[in-house]
Amino acid sequence: MTQVPDERPAPVAGARAALARQLASWRQNAGLTQARAGHRIGYSRSAVARAEATGVCSRDFCRLAGRLYGAGEELALAHDRIEALAVAARSQAARRARQARQPPMTAQAEETEVTFAAVEAACPHCGKPVAVLVRQSAALLPLESPAGAP
Repeated sequence: MTQVPDERPAPVAGARAALARQLASWRQNAGLTQARAGHRIGYSRSAVARAEATGVCSRDFCRLAGRLYGAGEELALAHDRIEALAVAARSQAARRARQARQPPMTAQAEETEVTFAAVEAACPHCGKPVAVLVRQSAALLPLESPAGAP
């Protein structure tokens, strides 16, 4: 059985690093220590430190931190974009693993190219901001001449 390596794709890692910097910057601009910020949002100092060092945290953490720091929903939306990128990366990794197990493609069809994009939108029911994952795919297929054509 072939195992897919547990790699963090560059876009996800870069987005997590940016979120970590945002969290630290907003907290410092609010004049709070990690311990005080953690206490005010109901998390430990080490949870705040981990989020600021790695960008790994829950959406709830980002939502509460954003409210405390005066960032509104900005941090929660950044978290949503990261999660959408991570889902897309896992989906692509699973697709590559499936393709590696399948026999080679015939000359009839070329490999399908799939891309993902995270788009900010508003929920049509409640109006809250959400991140929408858009999947686009394209396949290159050879044109065949109609029967009887030279």
